[in-house]
Amino acid sequence: MERARASFPARWEVGGVLVVDVLGVFDGGAATQLCGLLVRMARTGQRAFVVDFERAAHCDPAGARQFVETMTRTLRGESFLAVVPGTVAGPALALAGADGLSGGSHGRLADAVAACGVLPLDELGEPAS
Repeated sequence: MERARASFPARWEVGGVLVVDVLGVFDGGAATQLCGLLVRMARTGQRAFVVDFERAAHCDPAGARQFVETMTRTLRGESFLAVVPGTVAGPALALAGADGLSGGSHGRLADAVAACGVLPLDELGEPAS
């Protein structure tokens, strides 16, 4: 049986936090796609991200490692990234060091979004650049 390819629907949360859901199978190819998306958004000025793996169908350890290493290296000091690992992706993300991401790893989406609140906000409630 073939597993669903990864997709990454996104939505805005309070304070300008961009939440990206991981759906389907998260492997090396999916990690490359997701990292590219987040880096492009960071280059446009987006500073607060949450990646929610709660609905991932599978998480390949190599894909998790690639994601954590790439995001740690490319977003260093520029953006705030938190993850919600979920049950399926949790073990692989923990082994990959997701706790070391700028926003860390959180058990609930609300906690991850709240962690992004440490960013300074401008007068409109958006992350200051």
